Amino acid sequence: MTRRTGIKIIIVFFLICAAFLTYFYSIVVPVIRSFCKTEVESSIRNAINESNESILKKAIAYDDIFTVVYSSDKEVVSVRANMGLVNQISMLWGTEIQNHINGKNEIVFERPAGTFSGSVFLSQFGKNVSFRCTFVATSKTDYRSEFIRQGVNQTLHRLYLEAQVEATLLSPYASDKLIVCDSFLFSESVINGKVPDTYISSEKYDEYLDLLDR
Repeated sequence: MTRRTGIKIIIVFFLICAAFLTYFYSIVVPVIRSFCKTEVESSIRNAINESNESILKKAIAYDDIFTVVYSSDKEVVSVRANMGLVNQISMLWGTEIQNHINGKNEIVFERPAGTFSGSVFLSQFGKNVSFRCTFVATSKTDYRSEFIRQGVNQTLHRLYLEAQVEATLLSPYASDKLIVCDSFLFSESVINGKVPDTYISSEKYDEYLDLLDR
């Protein structure tokens, strides 16, 4: 083998390696990261939904949380909240979410090999390839109060619980961060009587909280 032929072989070898690395990091790695994020987000949302059921089983009614105070003219003066109970519910929900997440911090999933071809047409073909993804997540919870006009002198009052879960994913060849936000309607009731327009038209979170007697 001549020196020139040897050089050509080396060049071809490096070109093949460069092409493979380009394909691997531009197609395969992003696909794996995307799948891992999807699977982890799904697992976190399932944990939140399972936690919702645990909280709803407490059977806490609207009247246990809120007291509507009327004037002598049957107009709503204030909506007083048992903030100690609201905070307890929020913290309990956060604990339930964290416990469910801690039991699901490792995910194993499979995808057809064609998925990594970069072609939508070939994504359903090929032998399944298994991947393992682990994550660490922390949750925090809060609440939100909302007033919605329903009709003449009728207002729908709702209390939402809101959760935010921040997760760090450790997937093959990469690590990512993921934030999952979710909420669910915990309690609602129709308030009969004239409610001030400022209660209803407000869209700011802080103004909603001003209606809750802390």
